[in-house]
Amino acid sequence: MDLEYTPEEQDFRRQVAAWVAANAPAPEKRKDLEELRAWQRRLHAAGYLGAGWPTELGGAALSPMQQAILNEELARANAPGPINAMAIWWVGPAIMKYGTEEQKKRFLGPILNAEEIWATGYSEPGSGSDMAAARCRAERDGDDYVVSGQKVWTTIAHFSDWYFILVRTSTEGPKWAGLSLLLIDMKSPGVEVRPIRQITGDSEFNEVFLHDVRVPVANLLGREGQGWEIVTSALINERTGIAGSVRFDQSFERLVAAARQHGRTADPLWRQRLADLAVKARVTKSFGLRAMSDSLHGRFNPHSSAAMKLFTTELSQRFSETGIDLLGNYGILWEGSKRTPDDGRSAYFYLYDRAMTIAGGTSEVQRNIVAQRVLGLPRGS
Repeated sequence: MDLEYTPEEQDFRRQVAAWVAANAPAPEKRKDLEELRAWQRRLHAAGYLGAGWPTELGGAALSPMQQAILNEELARANAPGPINAMAIWWVGPAIMKYGTEEQKKRFLGPILNAEEIWATGYSEPGSGSDMAAARCRAERDGDDYVVSGQKVWTTIAHFSDWYFILVRTSTEGPKWAGLSLLLIDMKSPGVEVRPIRQITGDSEFNEVFLHDVRVPVANLLGREGQGWEIVTSALINERTGIAGSVRFDQSFERLVAAARQHGRTADPLWRQRLADLAVKARVTKSFGLRAMSDSLHGRFNPHSSAAMKLFTTELSQRFSETGIDLLGNYGILWEGSKRTPDDGRSAYFYLYDRAMTIAGGTSEVQRNIVAQRVLGLPRGS
C-alpha cells in the first residue's frame, strides 16, 4: 500500500493552503452570518465546494483525494466550514436523489451560493435517537399538508430559511413506514423557533414548534412513507463525513505543550495517558485512510461509518477531559480571565464536547449498529 502523496497532490495541497490563508475570514468575523455566507461563496467560486455534487449543478470538479486534501488544509488552518454545510452534505444530495425536477431547479442553486440556509428536523422530545418514533403530524388537506408538532435540538434553526423535516403522515404498519419528508419554508405562519441556551453559553440548537403550518404538497420529497429511507441515507453521509485526524493532531500538540509547561512530562502516568491519546489519534487517521481507500476503489460499507462516528466522538471527549485535568484548577477558568492559561479553550471544549456522543446518533445507537450489522451479533431480547 502506497500512502505517499503524488507530486500533483502535493502541488494541490500547497495551492489550497495558500488560498485558504488569503481568503479565510478573520477569527473575529467568524460569528457574523453575512461574513460566513460570503466565505461559502468564495469557496464555491474557487471550485472548492460541493465535491459530491455533479458539476452541471455547480459542484466542484475535485477527485476524492483532492477533497480529502482540501478538508485537511481547512482543518489545519482552523478555517470555518461552509455555513450551509448541512444542506450541502445532506439536503442537496437528498433532493438530487429523491426530488422532482421542479424541486431540483428551485432549491439546489440557492444552497450552494448560501442564498438560503437549511436546518434539519429529526429529533423530538421523548424520542431521543429513535427517529422512527417521530410524532410530528402532517395531515393532507387538499393541496397542502397541515403540520403540527415539535422538534428539538435543531441546529441553526434560528437563522435558517428552510426546514428539511421528518413528519408522520400515517400510523399504519411499522412505525418507520408512516414517515415522510417535507421541505418547509421557515417563514411560514405557525413556525415558532426558540433557541436553547447551552452549557457553553451559546445557542446553536433550537426547539421548533409547528402550529398548523400549511405546506404545499409539492414540497413533499419523494413519496409518502419514504421519509425513513431518505433520512437514514442522509445520516450515512453525515457519519462518513467525519474526518478529525488533523484536529486531533493539533489538540495533541497543545496537550503536550501544556504538559511541559506544568511539569508533567516526567510523570509516568501522564506519559502513558498522552501516549494513549497519540495512538488513538493515529487510529483515527487510519480510519480516514481506510474510508478514502474504499472510496477510491468503489467499496462502500454504510455500517463502518457508525464505528468511525463512535470512536471519534468519544475520543473528542477524552482529549477535552485530558486538557482540563492537565490545567488543574486553572482549567475551570472561563475566557477573558487574565489568569486563564489558554483563554478558556479547555473549559469551553470540555463542556461543548459532552454533546458529541449524542449529536448524529448516540454512542449507544452506534454500538448497536456495529454489534448487529458489522459483527453479526444477535439482537438482544
